Amino acid sequence: MRTKKLIILMTYSFLTITIWSFDLSLAELYQYSPDGNDFTEINITRDLFKSVRETDNEGVLSLSRTNSKDIPKSILDAALLSESENNDFILYGFLKVSKNYYDFEVKLYDREGGEIKTVFYAKNSSSNYDELIKTMSMQIVTYFHKTLGVTSCLVDLQKEHGVIDIESGLGYWIPFYPWAESLMGLVSVHVASSLTPVNPLFKWDIFTFALGYGIGVDYSLGMNKEGFEAYSLHSVRLGFPVTLSTLWHYSNKLIFSMAPELQVDVLIQDRLYGSLVSEKSTALSLCTSIGYEYLFTNKRFSLGFATRLHTTFYTNILFSIEPSFYCRYRFNPANKAEAWSEASFLLGHITKGD
Repeated sequence: MRTKKLIILMTYSFLTITIWSFDLSLAELYQYSPDGNDFTEINITRDLFKSVRETDNEGVLSLSRTNSKDIPKSILDAALLSESENNDFILYGFLKVSKNYYDFEVKLYDREGGEIKTVFYAKNSSSNYDELIKTMSMQIVTYFHKTLGVTSCLVDLQKEHGVIDIESGLGYWIPFYPWAESLMGLVSVHVASSLTPVNPLFKWDIFTFALGYGIGVDYSLGMNKEGFEAYSLHSVRLGFPVTLSTLWHYSNKLIFSMAPELQVDVLIQDRLYGSLVSEKSTALSLCTSIGYEYLFTNKRFSLGFATRLHTTFYTNILFSIEPSFYCRYRFNPANKAEAWSEASFLLGHITKGD
C-alpha cells in the first residue's frame, strides 16, 4: 500500500512538470555593428539559449531553437517563420555592438494573436557581455513565470556547505543464480552518511554535477526457499560510497554511487535432525546504485527511485538487486556560508521482498 501511494505521488509530480511546460522557440538573432556590417565575433543566439535554460530552474519553458537559420528582422519575418515551423511563440531580435556598449533587444511574437506580446531590452558595456546575457535571460524567464502564475525559484546555483540529508525507502532485494535456487531476500535496512566538499563540482549546459564521499552500514535478511531446511541469512555490510549527482532544472536529480564494502554473514540453521547451528563468514563486496529524485520547490523534501546492485565475492559470486522507492529530507546547515557542501545522512533505506 505504501509503495503504491509513493508511485501515485511520483506520477503526480511528473504530470505537474509536464502541465507547466511552456513551448517557446528562439530564432537566430541578428548581431551587427553601427556601420551595418554583421558582427560574428560572438554567437548571441547560442549564448542566450544556454543562459535561458540555466536560468529556468523550474523547467517551465520548453525552449528550442528554430530549424531555419534565416534571421527574422521584422514582425512579418517572424510571422512567416512561425507559420512554416508551426511555432506558437517565437523570440527574435538583435544585438547592436558599438565601440563601448552592447544594445540587446528581443521581441516575443504570438502567432495566434499575430502581434508582439512584449519586448525585452538590456544594455551593458562591451566588457560585460556575460552580465548582458544574464540580464536578458532573467527578464525572459521572469516574464513567463509571472504570466503562467508559477512561483519562481530563480536561484543562482551556488556552492553549498554542510547540508544534512535524511533518507528512507521501501523496496525488495533479489539474489541471482545460483543462490536464487535456495535463497530469497526479505528485508534490507540501509544507514549512511556522506559529505560533498564542493557543490557544484562543475556545470555543463543546464546540468550541475556534485561529488560526495561517505560511510554506510547495510543490514539484510534472507531465508530458505521451500524444499530446503529452514535457515536465515543475516548480512551486515560496512561500505564507503562515492556518489556523483547531476541536478538539472532545479528539481531533477540523477544519482550514481559506488561503494566498496566489507560484508559479514551469519547463517542460522534449524536442522531437521540436529540442533540449531550458526556459521559466520566474511567477504568483500561492491555496491553500485543509480537513482532519480524529484526535489520539491523548497529543495528540502524529495521523492526518488533507486536500484542497488550488490556483488559479494564468495567462491560462487552472489549478485543481488534491490529496487526501492525512497524519500529524502534536507536540513539547513547550522553555519550558513556562501557555498554549501552537501552532507547526506541516509537513514532507514528499507527494502522488502517476496
